[in-house]
Amino acid sequence: MIEEKVLIEIGKTRIQTLIMDLSGIMKMEPEVMDHLMRIIDGTSLMGCETVITGLRAEVVKNMISVGMRLNEKAQTLGTLQQALNKYLLS
Repeated sequence: MIEEKVLIEIGKTRIQTLIMDLSGIMKMEPEVMDHLMRIIDGTSLMGCETVITGLRAEVVKNMISVGMRLNEKAQTLGTLQQALNKYLLS
């Protein structure tokens, strides 16, 4: 459902940068990681850059253990504030 909504909004409003803040995520199952990658792939195909913020150490550790590499498909920043400063204030 999230994937569909994101792709529809990118198409309607011509979003160039999608910021996804994951700071509220304490644990991420492999299926959720796979879904996240599909969203990133879909946004990329539509010409939209994805920025991921707020990844917790536990989530990153799980991503690494399953071989997931976000940095090849999306930019990552430590906090949502960093992303807002970079993309909205500059």
